[in-house]
Amino acid sequence: MIFEKIIITLVIIAILILCILIVVKNNRILEKIKVFKLKMLIARKKDEEARKYALKLVDKYPRNYLIHKILAQLYEKEGKYNVALDEYIRVVEIKNNDYETHLKVAQLLQKNEKKDEAIIMLQDLLKIKPDYLQATQLLGDILYEEERFKEAISIYITALKYHPTEYSLYYDIGMAFTRLNDFQRAKEYYGKAAELNTYLYNGQYNLALIAMIQGELDEAEIYFTQSLLNEELEPLGYYYLAQIALLKGQNEKAINYINLALELDKKIEEKISKQPLFEAIQDKIKIPNETRKIKITLSKKERKTNKYLEEMYNLVDALNSGKISKIEEEIEQDENEQENQQEQEKER
Repeated sequence: MIFEKIIITLVIIAILILCILIVVKNNRILEKIKVFKLKMLIARKKDEEARKYALKLVDKYPRNYLIHKILAQLYEKEGKYNVALDEYIRVVEIKNNDYETHLKVAQLLQKNEKKDEAIIMLQDLLKIKPDYLQATQLLGDILYEEERFKEAISIYITALKYHPTEYSLYYDIGMAFTRLNDFQRAKEYYGKAAELNTYLYNGQYNLALIAMIQGELDEAEIYFTQSLLNEELEPLGYYYLAQIALLKGQNEKAINYINLALELDKKIEEKISKQPLFEAIQDKIKIPNETRKIKITLSKKERKTNKYLEEMYNLVDALNSGKISKIEEEIEQDENEQENQQEQEKER
């Protein structure tokens, strides 16, 4: 009798457990159905309806990382970056191995000018997943923005262990060495990047400017010619090719190049006015009334590196042509005149 009661009790418990499991399973199925409906709303571009629905779901299923992630994406799309950031952080808390969301959090921290926090997050992420190329690139970009070039180089070189044929890493290292004035090593890495990607026209442009700084005109001419295939670089390429032609005494060639540069970008006129070399062909230079709109293809980082190299070349050019000594003489003359005026005022 006792044995039968035990059996009946166990059967009842088993039935209850089974019922609970069925309910839990049904709830999970229902949860998945609702998440699917949410995805369908987004697919049909009903973002506002999707956001309202996601907010209801997130209250009912607070541990569902997908709902938080979709909600974060919707907020980001609306430009509500702080709220999006909170939701992405919630995703990471629920599912720590969602590396894509770790990266997204770092991107939004960077956008919100919280760069130190972004750096720490990316460093932690790369400790867990050292082969994560996008995380390396973002960390390197932030370090570059902060002018922490040696740290950026270290990050990129570590990444090369996992991505030895990734041209962008060599290119990024080249840009960082450029900012450290280590032009020889920059040249080495730009060269490796160009070997891996023959369409890397800005790398060739930078190699050309380094060659100009080092006085290698023939080498610079080759690289500038190759960089002409990039629409944004084309006017500057012709501008520097004109300079090289003038330095080689090829005035007709220089006239052709500089007029091509001006046709492409009228702003080159300002550069011409600051470069005494063009005085020899001034009467042959044709300034257009209009200029075409140039398609911007370079990143902020690339343009910043280009500007730095252009400034370095201008400085070297000024030193070689004696402009710096003339400027120093003018400053000294002004200082002497001011001292004389002060002495005269004291005497009065």
